Amino acid sequence: MKKSLKQVLSVVLVVLFAAFCFGCKKDGDAKLKIGILQPVEHDALGAARQGFIDALKEAGYVDGDNIEINYVNANGVESDLVTLAKSLTSKSDLTLGIGTGASVALQSAQVNSGSKKPIIFTAVTDAVDAGLVKSNAAPGGYITGASDANPVEAQIDLIKECLPEADKIGILYTQSETNSEVQANQAEAQAKKAGLEVVRMTCTDTTDLPQVAERLCSTDGIDAIYVPTDNLIAANMATVKAALEKYHVLCVTGEEGLMTSGGHVTLSIDYYELGKKAGKVAAAVLKGEADPATTAVQTMSLEECKYLMCSTNIAAAGITISDSVKEKCTDVEAK
Repeated sequence: MKKSLKQVLSVVLVVLFAAFCFGCKKDGDAKLKIGILQPVEHDALGAARQGFIDALKEAGYVDGDNIEINYVNANGVESDLVTLAKSLTSKSDLTLGIGTGASVALQSAQVNSGSKKPIIFTAVTDAVDAGLVKSNAAPGGYITGASDANPVEAQIDLIKECLPEADKIGILYTQSETNSEVQANQAEAQAKKAGLEVVRMTCTDTTDLPQVAERLCSTDGIDAIYVPTDNLIAANMATVKAALEKYHVLCVTGEEGLMTSGGHVTLSIDYYELGKKAGKVAAAVLKGEADPATTAVQTMSLEECKYLMCSTNIAAAGITISDSVKEKCTDVEAK
């Protein structure tokens, strides 16, 4: 029996509607894949990661609901960053690099694969120097994020305020960490401006850090040392702490985690809030409200930083700092 035109059209409409609904359900169930690459485990980077995840959640992107977060950690093995970055970029709609090394590894992985999916970074000191962006104001590609550029000059000035009679300081950092070298250069320039003599020493990995830290702290005339944000040292600050206590040397650090793990005083950015800045950028990119190419790199203002000290570590090192510094610092427990 022949069907009428009206019956045929009705069947077609039902089929099309069913197909449309199936497509909607499929799209609705699909989760955006977010990859996070971290080079090593320590407090500052972990706080940045959590801030990023919380900012996404506040913007409506919830892990396990409408996004799927794949977090991987190289655990201090730099060569693993390349392998992990390649895997993450192939599976993710957007990636987060925590630190300069991780961010550069993600960038390289995408350059090699020809992908231009958005990369967001956090805890990168100088994104221009690292080759991640053309400029902080106008990144110009598919990468942007939040910089942990520290108030290095103010941190060096803090040494003189802690120890007004200081005339010679040491700077300790990891040779292969670009972000640390950038800060070391800034620190040396500011120290010389303040009339301080500077001794710079670098370590290559965890095996020579104990010897380098002891050599620097025992250098004749050293009054204090400065440790910038540095991933390798942050994960092994106990080694530096031993040398500080043995030679009774003041240590001003680039951030809070380094201080609580063995340092004494800092003017620190808040890495959780830094991670949130990166997370807000990521959410805007996911919503199509922002383009990495034209989204300026976010930074923490001096007003967003906080003066901190660790009286437990100070006492253990047998040193004394000025009352003016004590009065403006919040005392934080050692770890």
